[in-house]
Amino acid sequence: MKRSSARTRKHRGERGSSLVETALLLGTLGPVLLLGTTESAFMVYQGIELSNAAAAGASYAVQFYMANSNTALPTQAQVAAAVQNDAPELQNMLKAGTQLSVTMATGCTGSAPVAGNSIPSCLAGVQPYVQITAQATVRSIVNAPGLPPSLTLTRTATMVMVN
Repeated sequence: MKRSSARTRKHRGERGSSLVETALLLGTLGPVLLLGTTESAFMVYQGIELSNAAAAGASYAVQFYMANSNTALPTQAQVAAAVQNDAPELQNMLKAGTQLSVTMATGCTGSAPVAGNSIPSCLAGVQPYVQITAQATVRSIVNAPGLPPSLTLTRTATMVMVN
């Protein structure tokens, strides 16, 4: 007959307690971690969508400029339509009562942009650019205490107009 040591007898009643503690901890914190991770991933995705939409607006403005022999830029409404067309799923996630806002600015490399769609007159060797800023207030997909019900995202895309 094998005799168990005093040390083994002392810890025999604690077998499996680590497993139970882990199960309780994961059962309590697991859903919170999952919801937080889901919400963060959703907001990152919406930010990427907004960045892509702003880039589509800038690309549209540059293509319009080149198609018009470097003499005209699209209107604010035309650029806004290009941005909204690039992100239809973003439209579905906007907070109630808000809309996707788009602003357009132009300038010369090395200088601050000026709001509007006027073609900048740049010095020789300096290139003109167009800058599109898109802003959206996106609603949260997880309604939980401690998480905001919505988040305002702003993304800017700048593109040089080749002339």
